[in-house]
Amino acid sequence: MFKEKWVKITAYIVATVFAILVIVPFLWVLTTALKTPAEISVWPPRFLPSRLTLENFSQILLKEDFVRYMFNSLVVSLGSMFCILLTSSLAGFIFAKYKFPLKSFLFALILFTAIIPIQVYMIPIFIMVFKAKMMNTYFAMIFPMTIMTFGVFFLRQNIMSIPDSLIEAARIDGANELWIYFRIVLSLSKSALMALGIFAFSEAWANFIWPLVVVTTKSMYTTELGLAVYQRQFYIEYGAISAGAVITIIPMIAVFIILRRNILQGVTTTGMKT
Repeated sequence: MFKEKWVKITAYIVATVFAILVIVPFLWVLTTALKTPAEISVWPPRFLPSRLTLENFSQILLKEDFVRYMFNSLVVSLGSMFCILLTSSLAGFIFAKYKFPLKSFLFALILFTAIIPIQVYMIPIFIMVFKAKMMNTYFAMIFPMTIMTFGVFFLRQNIMSIPDSLIEAARIDGANELWIYFRIVLSLSKSALMALGIFAFSEAWANFIWPLVVVTTKSMYTTELGLAVYQRQFYIEYGAISAGAVITIIPMIAVFIILRRNILQGVTTTGMKT
């Protein structure tokens, strides 16, 4: 009993330390966004501003087209999330409940692609997008983010926990495969789909390198590209970048707070069958 108590205390201390390490940088960015340019450059740096100002936020929202950048990011992120949920759930259903030749090999091959960064195949994808005349479009930004290896693995593990007897009973009653997919598989995988959806949304929202390659006009910038505008040739506008970073993070925090129970449930209940 005494040993278990100290294990819990140690775990709480470690978790608290890591939580502080995660929260402090965000708080620093927030306080920087509320400082004047003179106070940002003062040495030694101060954590709390002596005088609060919203000038950096007004510059981002009123003087710059940052609202347009956020809209572009929202379109790309939602489009990518929808595609990943569709492809991952379909592939997960097939690999979990169907038998076909080379099934294990193909699944292992899909998992192998997880270690290949986008920089390796960026040039072939760019050539495809360029020849298809899709440059500077939402589709061009979404195209490489329609499939996620982790999503296939994650939903495959979750769908494997669905009893085979339930699916067989539906087939005996005359249900086709699409009906089983929509009415049984998706219905019993809602928590996992929400967890994967948030992960896919955040990945697309924070993507920088691919939009930088395919976007050619400022009106199609995402938030990440919009923040890069404030890195001038001879100086960096830390106040404006910090304000933009805070505005960019708020939607993700709000979504996580709203769906946190479903997200945690989807992660913890995902089976690990093989």
